[in-house]
Amino acid sequence: MNAATLSGYIELIEEQGYCIVENAFDQELLTSVRDAVARLEQKLDVQPRGNRAEGFATKRMYNLLAKDRVFWDLPVHPSVLPFAEHLLDEECLLSGTTCMNIGPGEVHQGLHSDDGLVSVSRPRIPFMVTTIWAFTDFTAENGATRVVPGSHKFDHEPRKGEHVEHIPAEMEAGSILIVNGGTWHCGGSNTTEDDWRLGISVQYCQGYLRQQQNQYYSLLPEDVREMPERLASLCGFTLYKGIMGHVDGASPGRFLGAARADEIAYAAMRTENGVAES
Repeated sequence: MNAATLSGYIELIEEQGYCIVENAFDQELLTSVRDAVARLEQKLDVQPRGNRAEGFATKRMYNLLAKDRVFWDLPVHPSVLPFAEHLLDEECLLSGTTCMNIGPGEVHQGLHSDDGLVSVSRPRIPFMVTTIWAFTDFTAENGATRVVPGSHKFDHEPRKGEHVEHIPAEMEAGSILIVNGGTWHCGGSNTTEDDWRLGISVQYCQGYLRQQQNQYYSLLPEDVREMPERLASLCGFTLYKGIMGHVDGASPGRFLGAARADEIAYAAMRTENGVAES
């Protein structure tokens, strides 16, 4: 994505709190992910979790990077990573990867913002960026994500009983919805008889925040050692600003023997003779 195109999308996000990038990824990736999801749902016997947040007719899977390496392409994809780096920080973290397969009969999820747990007065800078990938068409009938335009500028989180207008973010398979973490949104109801809506959420957060999904315990050491450098960094196996997140003065990557994520804390402050610079 070139700078001019990204700038145009960023202006939309600043104005309305979200944008849709059409034709964001190719058919090969779409097919590979669909196949992986179908295989994993059967293998893991994925069933609805039976609550309003996760759904009564929605099959959800979390921590996708640990389940199949086809998902490794998503967080570092050039159609999404520039948004997170621009809206957050180049040293942002991957907060989570979630598959949401919304089935017929699912109800409206309920409006929320993804960084609503942050105790900083609104409106504020985004503490999270959510990207929702469409692996089937998203329609008003099958549960397209619903958004409240401009809600990232509101001075409060959604309140019980509060009625606001929300619209479906309809998009074709291969598109991606980019959402400011403060924008009110939710999964829509699926009123169809047999149309499943398959989406994957790839979320990023500021590098100094706790990730929603724990990457350290979900990934095997060999996964981390074989990860591309940028992905390992997004997962938190390098150091934030060269300092935060170390294990006995070294990055978690070094602790696991991952050469691509090998860092020493305070390295930028070290000198050849060991004397601190004034």
